[in-house]
Order: sequence, then C-alpha cells, then structure tokens
Amino acid sequence: MEQAFAEAEAVKGKTLPNPAVGAVLVRKGKVVGRGGTRPAGQAHAEVVALAAAGEAARGATLYVTLEPCCHYGRTPPCTLALIDAGVAKVVVACADPNPLVGGQGIAQLRRAGIVVETGLLSERGEAFYAGFFFWVRHGRPRIVLKIAQTLDGRINERRGVETALTGPAARAFAHGLRARADAVLVGGRTLRCDDPDLTPREVAGATPPDVLILTRKGRPDPKMRVFSKRRGSRTVLIGPRKAQVPAWVDCEPLEGKAPLARELLEVFRRRGYHEVLVEGGRGVWTPFLEAGLCDELYLLTAPRLLPRGERWDAELGPGWVKPLEFHRFTPLGEDLLAEFRRPVSHLDRG
Repeated sequence: MEQAFAEAEAVKGKTLPNPAVGAVLVRKGKVVGRGGTRPAGQAHAEVVALAAAGEAARGATLYVTLEPCCHYGRTPPCTLALIDAGVAKVVVACADPNPLVGGQGIAQLRRAGIVVETGLLSERGEAFYAGFFFWVRHGRPRIVLKIAQTLDGRINERRGVETALTGPAARAFAHGLRARADAVLVGGRTLRCDDPDLTPREVAGATPPDVLILTRKGRPDPKMRVFSKRRGSRTVLIGPRKAQVPAWVDCEPLEGKAPLARELLEVFRRRGYHEVLVEGGRGVWTPFLEAGLCDELYLLTAPRLLPRGERWDAELGPGWVKPLEFHRFTPLGEDLLAEFRRPVSHLDRG
C-alpha cells in the first residue's frame, strides 16, 4: 500500500477533477503491475496496473488507495475491469464518499467472489484525500489560509518589505500544506516583494501545486521563479483580461460581477481544484475571511515584536472569526501554531 500511495503522489495534480489514485498488483509476493490515474477521461489507476500486469493479474492481489469506481463516466467501471481480469483480492485504503460509489464498488467486487479488505493505511488516505472528500461532500473546494505574524500581529517590518518571521519547523509545516493543496494563491504584491517559488521543497516526493497569482497588473516580471517552466505545475494569472505573460502561463480574467472571494471560488471550480491554500498577502486573505469562505486557518506566531509594519487583520471587520472555531495550539520550534476550523454545521456549498 505504501507503493500504491507513492503512485498516487506521483500523479497528484495531474488528474483533476478526478482524485489521484495509486494501484499496485502483487502475485506470489512479486509486484506484477502498478500505476496511477491518468488525466481526466483516460484510464484509472486500477486499469493502468492491470494493463501492466497482463495475464499475471489473474489470481493477484490489488492494493489501491481509494475504492474502485463502479459507474460509467468518461471511462467504464474499474470494478468490471478487475472482475474480468480475474483479480482474487482487493485491499482498499479508503472508501470513496462519492454517492456514485460510496461502498457500492466494494460490494460489487464481493458479489463477484473477490475478497475485499479495507482500512489499510486509512489515516494516510484520509489525509491525502481530505480535499477531494470535502469537494464531494460540500460541492466546492476546501479553502485553507496560512498566515505568519509577530506577537503584535505584524506581517512585515513595513509595507512592501520582505520579512522572514518564522523558523525552520514552521516553514516545514507550511511546505506540508503546499504538498496537500492542488493550488496556492498569492497576491501580486507578495509575488513582487518576496519572489517565492511556492513549492513544497521540504516534502520529499511531493508534487508542486499550481500557483495562482491575483493581480491588477497585467505585466508581471517573467523572470520570477513561479514562471519557470521547470516547476512541474501550472502558473495561472488571475486579473486583467489582456495580461502579458509567458506562453505557458494560463490567464483567468476577473469580471468584477461578484464579491472577490466568490469570483475566485468560481475560478477554483472551473479548474477542478479540491483544495486551495491561500498564502497571502493581506489583500488576498481578507476577502475570504470577510465572506466566511475560510474552512481552515493556520495562524503561525513568531516570538518577536515589530515597532511598525502591516497588521494582517487591519482590514477585517469584527465578525470575521464567527464562522471559525479554535481547534488547538501546537509548538513549532520557537513559533506557535494556532488552528481554527469551520464546523461542518456552518458549511454550505459556497
């Protein structure tokens, strides 16, 4: 199953709006086939593994990170492919909450005489598919905010100045959030000030998320790191309709016909994202918090004071925190992480 998750990690971000699934076929103690889900409309992980195994799939055991589908969509059901191939046993990490599957895939395999076991590495699966599960259950992407501040609520020494606040443990935590997300959203001013690469470089084997840049300027500097072809993910400029960007950069124009957070949510939906990490700056955090469209807030506090600079909450009204509940404090080196979550009872479909 560890190898199956490695296959899933390798295709993360390349299968949207489908989940990234990994599968490994084992017969007589040897791996005879493996694979990850192909881009939408192409073969799922189980079918890729079956094709690699050929006749060796008969009597084999399949390890798969998510319950095999049992319905016709862009591709035929994976359950039928497994039955036809003569697979003897299927081990599933997590059931699929999609109403079109929802345990029916497992039931169909069992009716065909295939032994099915569930729950192996299920905690890892729940974490890996957290965004997908949220998307299925609530009809929209999960929105996660990460904010770093000082004890007095400052996010920099002064406006427009790059300021490193938190230490290595907090940075590693932030990279874990990037590895989990399908996309990271930043503002144009943060991009120009910090020139971040926005990759989860401290998480081994992680796929870089797409980078979404919210900006009013149509001519960002193409030499910035997020515009590199070597990133291994897409870069998307959200803003002016006639933006001048490198040919490999996507553009999503804003129409201004809805509140900013709602309009951005539609961009996320169109691109099939299950989870989006909002990294800042203040002009990007504020619309989501004011609109009540923050599902998780990670507030990192560094043990220092700054005499001046921007406060991260300077533009927020008094009711911004109402939809969120405090979850826990966690020390991260010298820094302190506070987690806030939106209760399920407060969730809507955005």
